[in-house]
Amino acid sequence: MKPIIVVTSTRTVQREDVEIRHYPFIDIVPIPIDQSNLRTHYDWLIFTSVNAIQIFEPFLKEINVDHIAVIGANTKKMAEQLNISVDKMPETYTQEGLIESFKKQMSQQNILIPCSKYARDKLTDQLSKWQNRVQRLHIYEPLTVEKHIHQVHQFIENKEITHITFSSSSAVRSYFDVYGPIDPSIEVLAIGEITQATLNTYHQPSKLANKPSLEGMVNTIVEEV
Repeated sequence: MKPIIVVTSTRTVQREDVEIRHYPFIDIVPIPIDQSNLRTHYDWLIFTSVNAIQIFEPFLKEINVDHIAVIGANTKKMAEQLNISVDKMPETYTQEGLIESFKKQMSQQNILIPCSKYARDKLTDQLSKWQNRVQRLHIYEPLTVEKHIHQVHQFIENKEITHITFSSSSAVRSYFDVYGPIDPSIEVLAIGEITQATLNTYHQPSKLANKPSLEGMVNTIVEEV
């Protein structure tokens, strides 16, 4: 029997060896950007997600940027698709990984971070501590898709699925702020350590993907079947 996997991210995959049910828990809503708030020049532009690079790409022609850093292989892939040259990507796909890759060598730089309204502050705070001028620009916010959450909960209650994947802390909170821990017969997959840490706050056991991507979560499931 094929694994029946609920994918709760905006992205999905097509596989013949599993059944995918795509129910995004989060809808990405752009926030209008006031161009008057943008500097004409930045030493570094940092993209922390695919959503950020997709939404901000039209504004790149309005500024001059010396270097671009991204977090995550999918973010880098999106940059390449948009012909955006990437100078740095940390091996660990987290804010902490990017901080470590800079290793305090970043100072006195003008830095722009277009991001979610609810993005973590760690990167901004650390770069500021290193005496950089950091501008954090909120360009989108995640909104809960309630009908998908209720539908997936019914799948869980009826034990119609075998696995559920979470690709962000926002998706985790959107479900567990409404419903309690998921039945142990259904395996929960986290894309990375940050998402897993959020699951832990709800006392939800989970397994970490072998690689921090949607494909990595699905491969982790298939390898165990």
